[in-house]
Amino acid sequence: CFVPSISAAIFRTWSCQGYADPGQDDKMIGYMRRAPEIECDSDAHKPIQHLAYYLIAIWPLGSLLLYGSLLIPCYKPLQAKTPTALTRATAFLHREYETTYFWWEAVELTRKLVLTGFVLLIPEERAFLRLVVATLVCSCYAVALAAVRPYKRVGDDVLAVATSL
Repeated sequence: CFVPSISAAIFRTWSCQGYADPGQDDKMIGYMRRAPEIECDSDAHKPIQHLAYYLIAIWPLGSLLLYGSLLIPCYKPLQAKTPTALTRATAFLHREYETTYFWWEAVELTRKLVLTGFVLLIPEERAFLRLVVATLVCSCYAVALAAVRPYKRVGDDVLAVATSL
């Protein structure tokens, strides 16, 4: 899916490489990895951060809203097993799942966004915390998959649990 990869690029706004400040022994200076000429948290970095906040609202969160706005109207036709033009057009979002869990693709997108984007908001100095959060997200998702079993085929449920660990 294209949403997590583009979202990761937006979240890289906060990905900074730290270097020892030659003027001060115990201070570090961070520079953007994608634009090493820009010092993180400087006046030059602020407009980039503002743009990134705007893009986060539009792209990752907007994608979730779009999925939701497409899937919610599909509820009644899917439950009644009466296909409409919308359910046929959005089948790529729900056809692999049991009718009860037609919305599971939005959960999957949320997991991908958290793992590829929102985890990057945790400062790099706390890399271990990033790992802990990512591991917790994967573990909770695996437990949810095992409990809910949203896929139509059992083999897909097993594969999804195995690959999410």
